[in-house]
Amino acid sequence: MTQLLINSFLNKDYEVLTIKLELVIIMWVVVLIAIIIDLISGLRKATLLGEIHTSYGFRRTVSKMVQYYGLLCFAFMFDVLASLVLPLSYFSMLASFFLVFIEAKSVLEKAQDKDRRKINESIKDLVILIENKDNLLKGVSEILKNSENHQTEQHDTN
Repeated sequence: MTQLLINSFLNKDYEVLTIKLELVIIMWVVVLIAIIIDLISGLRKATLLGEIHTSYGFRRTVSKMVQYYGLLCFAFMFDVLASLVLPLSYFSMLASFFLVFIEAKSVLEKAQDKDRRKINESIKDLVILIENKDNLLKGVSEILKNSENHQTEQHDTN
């Protein structure tokens, strides 16, 4: 495996070239697994919080995949250029580690952010009820109206 990527191609040593490309593919698959874990984590947390699933989140995941794999393609191009002096795909490794780290951080943060958002909504509802303490029915009506408006806004942005 000491033979460099470009040398392997030029010398028609396809066995070494295949091994090096398989390593890059494995890194790309690991990034895909991290993205899927993040997606499942987000869906699970939304379900637990009773939030509806919309196409907005799925579109964000697809957009993220396009950006991530664009970065991985550039990392691979750097690996091909650097293979004149470097024996391994260091740029692809670095990019893969970075993207998996981002996804891991996202999975850990997602729960906190959604809980915080739910608490903020509950506080707003409580303030409405306190403001309308003399007319409780009006306060509940206002909360329901705000909830419907919020869901409509989310649906419109999707």
